[in-house]
Amino acid sequence: MKKSTVSTSQLISTVAANHTELPKKVTKEVLQEFLSMIEEEVVSNHSKVRIDKVGILQVKERAARMGRNPQTGEEIRIPASKKVTFRAAKSLKDAVGVKRATKKKK
Repeated sequence: MKKSTVSTSQLISTVAANHTELPKKVTKEVLQEFLSMIEEEVVSNHSKVRIDKVGILQVKERAARMGRNPQTGEEIRIPASKKVTFRAAKSLKDAVGVKRATKKKK
């Protein structure tokens, strides 16, 4: 199975083709505004952004910790940082066929 990447311009073309009442230019503006709003909420406001049937985007804080230089074995301090995480929605996981671990009964 060949993996492919769908670009923003491909999304715009598909939406415009499926909704003939929307010109491609308007579709592009709406999609770009939508993506900008998501970025603003996640980056500037550190909000969780939940998109139905897709998932949740959010910023998580990583605490400072001690690590080890693999070449020298020397202990080093790794500073605190932030990362963007994505958690897929259950409906998306189910559509893809992701198997979830089940808890064992005691």
